[in-house]
Amino acid sequence: MPTRTNRDDRYFADTYQALPKHGYTRMFERMLAHPNIKVMLNTDYREIVDLLPWRHMVYTGPIDAFFDFRHGKLPYRSLEFRHVHLATEQFQPVGTVNYPNDYGYTRISEFKHITGQQHPGTSIVYEYARADGDPYYPVPRAENAALYRRYEAEADRLDNVTFVGRLATYKYYNMDQVVGQALAVFRRLQERAARGQPADSLRVVA
Repeated sequence: MPTRTNRDDRYFADTYQALPKHGYTRMFERMLAHPNIKVMLNTDYREIVDLLPWRHMVYTGPIDAFFDFRHGKLPYRSLEFRHVHLATEQFQPVGTVNYPNDYGYTRISEFKHITGQQHPGTSIVYEYARADGDPYYPVPRAENAALYRRYEAEADRLDNVTFVGRLATYKYYNMDQVVGQALAVFRRLQERAARGQPADSLRVVA
């Protein structure tokens, strides 16, 4: 987190900041509610990749896992979330407060500041940095970048797989950036489809 040198109390310094009106859950539910989309949870794509017909795959998982860690494992920083409900109307004055120094947790978020919810109780979440667990953040070190480039070279040789997102490109993106990347990739794939590859042959793997 960069050091602040002003009194701007917003989480980001972007000119325009917003959230989906009904939240991200509703947004993704509507995006996925299409007859051409089937969501399979708790499924390792390698168990079904030879069972389902596809011509082009959009892969958003860890790139090292895609290649079975043949060059070694890329390190990620993970997070642990501890959710707490409190019988008080408000716990802190803003949505997120960072604790960079003398605490086991790195920040506390109170969601009602973000959603505008009115309730006599409140829910907060403590975030703890962890070395192990679900991958969240690439670790920006020179040796990790060099290892990623070896996987990137492998990925560039595949014409039928596109790698998208934080884990697949081993790069930190904010939400607006990863949406922008996804839209740009979609346009490129659409252009490929116009040159002869059917658009309905795509398969997204997270």
